[in-house]
Amino acid sequence: MKRARLIYNPRSGLGITSITMSLERIVALYAEHGIELEAREIDFESEAALLLAGLDENYDHLLIAGGDGTVNYVVSEMMREGLDLPIGIIPSGTANDFASAIGMRSNPIDACRQVLECKPQLTDIGEVNGQCFVNVFSFGLFTNVSQHTPTLLKNAIGKAAYVVGGAIDFVKMHPIPIEILSDDGDWSGNALIVLVFNGKTAGNFPLAKMAEVDDGYLDVLVLKAGVVPALAAAPAFLHYIFGGGEEPPRDVLHFRCSRISISSSLSEPTDVDGQPGPDLPVEMYCRAGALRVIRP
Repeated sequence: MKRARLIYNPRSGLGITSITMSLERIVALYAEHGIELEAREIDFESEAALLLAGLDENYDHLLIAGGDGTVNYVVSEMMREGLDLPIGIIPSGTANDFASAIGMRSNPIDACRQVLECKPQLTDIGEVNGQCFVNVFSFGLFTNVSQHTPTLLKNAIGKAAYVVGGAIDFVKMHPIPIEILSDDGDWSGNALIVLVFNGKTAGNFPLAKMAEVDDGYLDVLVLKAGVVPALAAAPAFLHYIFGGGEEPPRDVLHFRCSRISISSSLSEPTDVDGQPGPDLPVEMYCRAGALRVIRP
């Protein structure tokens, strides 16, 4: 019988998206497909390496259940250990942006069936100052809301928790002087938001709608400050990200690159897949095809 390992975050999700409520059915589905599935809970206070201990070529794949932060946690340890094993993802967090980008269904059982029926495909990840990200690196307005939103609130009201946190964050809005150097060109000026995507969405908002997880590029999105007031710029920005045009408005800088560095004279907190990121300045690049992900 084939073997696979499930690593899951028992604290992510609630109700139909809760992995703990679906665990027994997932193990049974694997057994029906001739695969013995062993399950391990994530304990973020313990060594991540313990979760991967004993994995070798005798395992068919690694199954990860949780949100973007959980996926990042496991993938980062895989990269550190040089573990080249296909992964499948069951979205059971609040936003699940990377799972959405690779086409996984939101229901854990449906996503499990996708993993069992699909093949591994080469998939990109990003790297910032030696730290991996599967979905997005960001700083500025709204971008660290996930870090400061309590897990209980996210589980209770889902994505609406980000709206609550974002409203609080809005009053702290300020321009950030930045300098960008990339293999697609350079830019300097004041920004309100800076996002560098490997995936397509942040908080399930389609901010990088044209991005692909296997194109070898990062998608960079900057909402400029100082051209017009932020509230006045918001309609054009929202129109663009929700599919209202191919060309970004003048207040939005959008380009693709494989390498980028960003610096600022200010000390700004950054975010990597919903978790605290490295201090500025940062250097990023796309690690093309670094992961084998089982996906549609």
